[in-house]
Amino acid sequence: MSRQKRWALWLIVALTLIFSGGTAVAQSENELTLSLSRDFGAGLASGIQGTFSYRVSGPDNLATVSFYMDDQLIGEDSEAPFRLQFRTDNYPVGRHTLYAVGVTQDGRELTSNTLSRNFLSRSEANRSMVTIVVPILLLALGGVILRVWLTNRDNKTHGKALANVNGPFGGTICPKCGKPFARHIWGLNLVAGKYDRCPHCGKWSLVRAMHPDVLKAAVEAMQEAEAAQNQSQPGDPDNPNRWRKRLDDSRFDG
Repeated sequence: MSRQKRWALWLIVALTLIFSGGTAVAQSENELTLSLSRDFGAGLASGIQGTFSYRVSGPDNLATVSFYMDDQLIGEDSEAPFRLQFRTDNYPVGRHTLYAVGVTQDGRELTSNTLSRNFLSRSEANRSMVTIVVPILLLALGGVILRVWLTNRDNKTHGKALANVNGPFGGTICPKCGKPFARHIWGLNLVAGKYDRCPHCGKWSLVRAMHPDVLKAAVEAMQEAEAAQNQSQPGDPDNPNRWRKRLDDSRFDG
C-alpha cells in the first residue's frame, strides 16, 4: 500500500470514529442489551447532539420494552426490532442516564445495561467538532505536503532527465549509442515502431516506446556514467563504456 493510500485510510478511519456515532453498546450480563445509534447528528465520545435511537436486543420471547431517561419513562415499543427515536434538543443540556426495561411473554422483567451520555447544544457540538476535526485535517494535509516534498526530493536529481525522455510519444533507447531519448513528432510511424533520429548520436533507427522503469534505469545509468566520467582521468580506458555496462546490467535486474 502506498504512503498516500495509508494517509487516506487513516483519515477515513479517524473521521468515521468521530462522526459516525456508530452503535454504542455497553456490555451487560443481563439478557437485555441496550445500544444507542446516531440517526442524524454528531457523536463525539460521550457527547451527542441530534437525532438518536435506543436499540434493544433480548430473548426471543421479549414482548414489550420501556425506555427510560433519568428514571423517567419516555416511550415504549411492543414490536421487534425494539427501538425508540429521540432528539437531544428536546431535553436539557447535560448528562443523562439511559436504560430500558423489558417484559417477556411469560411475565419476566428484564433490566438493560445503562448508558451515560452528555447532551450538547448545537453550538457546543459545532465547537467540539471544529476542535477535533481541524487538527486531524491539518495533520492529514501536513502528511500530504510531506509526501510531496519527499517525492520531489527523491526525484530532484532525475526529474528533469526523466521528463526529457518521457515525451508525449513515449521514450525509447537508441540501439546505436544506448542512450535514452523522447521519440519525436516528426519520426516516421511504422508498424514495428517509429523511425526516429537519436539526439545523442544523430543516427536514425527504428525504435519502440519503452517502459518507464526501463527509461528510468537508462537515465540513472547515463547520469552515473557522466558523473564517473567527470571524476575519472581523461585517459581512463574504462570510462567510455562504464555507462553502457550500467545500463545493460539494469535490464536484467529483478
